[in-house]
Amino acid sequence: MHRLELYSLIASGMSADVIRLGPGKVLKLFRDGVADGIMTREIDGATWANEEGLLVPRPIGRRTVEGRQGIVFEALEGAPLLGPRSGWRIVRARAALRKLAEYHARIHRCSAAGLVHHQHDILWVRILSADIDEDTRRAALARIQAMPRGNTLCHGDFHPGNAVETAQGIAAVDWSSASAGDPAADVARTEMLLRYGLYGKMLRRSRIARWFRHRAADFYLRHYRRITGMADETIAYWRLPVAVSGLGAGSKMHRPGLLAAITRYRKNMPLNP
Repeated sequence: MHRLELYSLIASGMSADVIRLGPGKVLKLFRDGVADGIMTREIDGATWANEEGLLVPRPIGRRTVEGRQGIVFEALEGAPLLGPRSGWRIVRARAALRKLAEYHARIHRCSAAGLVHHQHDILWVRILSADIDEDTRRAALARIQAMPRGNTLCHGDFHPGNAVETAQGIAAVDWSSASAGDPAADVARTEMLLRYGLYGKMLRRSRIARWFRHRAADFYLRHYRRITGMADETIAYWRLPVAVSGLGAGSKMHRPGLLAAITRYRKNMPLNP
């Protein structure tokens, strides 16, 4: 019997499995090929967020199982904010997207001054490896270079699947892209994930499903801007580099939709906010 068979699988994603170790503990077990730096960034980001008072799974150590590296976390009991069981029914989705925006704003009220991982650097590396023409790559990199390096806590991959509803409220999981940075770029990333992320057969075939995803992104943006006062022009500045960064190897983004968006972003690029 393999050691993995002794554990209970909770969830399985592109880069890792989440396994219950026993009372109060879970193991995020990464797949082969995931860089150690990504695991370090997740530990640092989740630890920082916990110390800032956010409800997040607290990392408590590392473990190796059958040659795979993993992080042990304190367990948080709950369910994804919008998962297969809840569905994307309109009433349910609107309430969930409000909670998503409110928790995202709470993250962005936290300082990350002193956190070693930076949003500029993460985006820069992803843009360099993106499958895109060189002219667009240069334009995206120039956008980043023109902006100051922020020091606000950013999740880097915040979407309904990484927001868990618990008895204590919403908790954010998967801090492997956490950084110090500009909240507007973090919002642009969430917008991109809501519009173009994880396109399955239904989304590719159904115009109504795609329409709903765009309306969900619009609703999230309106609510986030309402509670923070952030101008859409500030978010718009980041849309090009964030979109290009989503076209790396193994991307699950809807490439045709994202490429069309990139063309629009280049045509209507705002001046520095």
